[in-house]
Amino acid sequence: MIFAAVVFLAGCGAGQNTAGTYKSAPGGLSKEKMGLLCYYRDVKDETFDSDMEIVEGRIDALTDGRYLREETELETESGPRYAVNFYVPGEAYGDYSLRDFSQSFISRPMNLWLTNDVGSTTIASYGESIALPREAMESVELLSGCPDAFNPIDYGMEQGEFIYLKIILTEEYCRDNPIIWSWPQPVISQDIEGYEDTSYTPLVPDAGNRCMICVGNEDQKGLFRSRYYTYTHEPLSEGFSELALPVIEWESGEEIKGTGQIESSEFKTATVLNEFSPEETYVSEKNWEQTLQAIRERLDAAGFTYALGHRAGDERSIVIRMEDGIFAGNFLDTAVKNTEISFNALGEIIEESPSAVKASAEAGPNNSQSEVISLDMSEFRKETFCRLSQNCEKAGGGRIILRINNQVTAYGDCDEVISDGRFVMTYNGYTAENGFGSPMEWLPDFMEALISGTPVPMIDSYTPAVTLRNTGQVYLSEEGYPCLPSDGADIPRENLYAVLKSRIEDLGYPNSGVAEGEPPVIRFLMPESGNRNAQVAETVSRTLNAFKDEIYTYWIRIDFYDEYGNTVAEFVPKESVRRNDMRLRLSSDFQAPFTEEDAAEIRKLLKEDVTFADFVSIEE
Repeated sequence: MIFAAVVFLAGCGAGQNTAGTYKSAPGGLSKEKMGLLCYYRDVKDETFDSDMEIVEGRIDALTDGRYLREETELETESGPRYAVNFYVPGEAYGDYSLRDFSQSFISRPMNLWLTNDVGSTTIASYGESIALPREAMESVELLSGCPDAFNPIDYGMEQGEFIYLKIILTEEYCRDNPIIWSWPQPVISQDIEGYEDTSYTPLVPDAGNRCMICVGNEDQKGLFRSRYYTYTHEPLSEGFSELALPVIEWESGEEIKGTGQIESSEFKTATVLNEFSPEETYVSEKNWEQTLQAIRERLDAAGFTYALGHRAGDERSIVIRMEDGIFAGNFLDTAVKNTEISFNALGEIIEESPSAVKASAEAGPNNSQSEVISLDMSEFRKETFCRLSQNCEKAGGGRIILRINNQVTAYGDCDEVISDGRFVMTYNGYTAENGFGSPMEWLPDFMEALISGTPVPMIDSYTPAVTLRNTGQVYLSEEGYPCLPSDGADIPRENLYAVLKSRIEDLGYPNSGVAEGEPPVIRFLMPESGNRNAQVAETVSRTLNAFKDEIYTYWIRIDFYDEYGNTVAEFVPKESVRRNDMRLRLSSDFQAPFTEEDAAEIRKLLKEDVTFADFVSIEE
């Protein structure tokens, strides 16, 4: 009967809090020992105030009155965001992520539905849903004991005392919705329209008494008190944006083992915190220590200072604090994961174990100050690696591309067979630049640590012993307050887009461009006159030939758009499903005004085009 916590990643960032107005917390609680929830909106008006009263009521019920309130503002480039901070003790949210808990039960409107769970015992699948307005609940009681209609054995719970909500529905609601009593497993859900990450709570139906019962363990008192308050009060007019900072115990003194690791208190600039939790219910001490060692090595290789900690009361969690920047975002997820690598050349992909590859960062050619990444395959896997270089030689040249965790990381040009199994990659795959210059000069050393350093321990060849998921991200200002995200922390990809745009200009097509994203999209205005289908096929053909290397590297998509900017035709390259067929598969999708006859004609024209038949096959 535990609520289904939903994991999500949200950012906050550079700005700072103004001095706050405090409400004293009972029992001498101090905010330094409490988790922080910050709720904010762009405008502070009567609706803000009335909704905030409801939020405070939910938190008051959750903590049994043991919380601290602070009125404040978040300063941003576009003006202040009006906010209220609530400091709550760790026992109020227990083992749950503070952000997940708030997202599920505090910050959202909490409009309610009764929903039919038609899934299996392990996989939920929700069918019909019927709105449950507050006036449809005749009464709601918060009780202790064991309800008459509830058999703990049926729900895998031991006999004993429980905390539960008893919801009696009105006669009118039951008369209008008799189907709810035939559902094998009704659940109560919230905000299923317009809000993501909805939580579902199983209910025990008691049709004879017009009653739905929600049962939990005694250690869920705070959750059930908050839920009782929510069910007996109106929902919010809209949700609040939120920042969440749990209570963190930082490593210090002899616990600091990384060369770049420092005390958390030593940071003097804006920082970002990422919290990770293992997906496994049990992780051995040996596997956990090796995982921490691997993470420290990777962070040290990147050359940035960092602090390590864990959520108070949960030693099997990791909190990493770093200065705000590129590495503190997506790359940090790479640092805590089991490393998966693959090589791609002209459409053929070979997956490798990092243990089969020796990677090292070394100085670039011609005494360049920029490092490159040098790969030396083991004797066991040398033949498969050399097959990629043979493919390039046969084609008169091409790229060997390194993907780490399915992300293009580095590549090098190859036009001859590599007989010794060693290959130097000189190109930054993220930016399409030659060499690894600022602000990503750390990337070769980081790749070396990922591939050749201490690995995340494995149970077998395919399953990591520890799989970490990111359960939250919080940005802190220089003063240490949570704040909104700053700009400029993304990977600089301007050079990649500049290369693509330059190639398009060389083709001479007007009204064309590049849409940034994953993958990049080359866009053309749909032809308006003449033989439209032939013009589309001709444009796709010339683009495939001109962008051969980039398509193999980044899986670039080709789109056509109408006068309103809507995509009306889409061409997507994919790797071949047949191992011996190295050609790309090109799938396509068409929207109005293209008809099925148009689509068939365009595909026929592309199939008959011999200029790219050696490396592309057309799918129906």
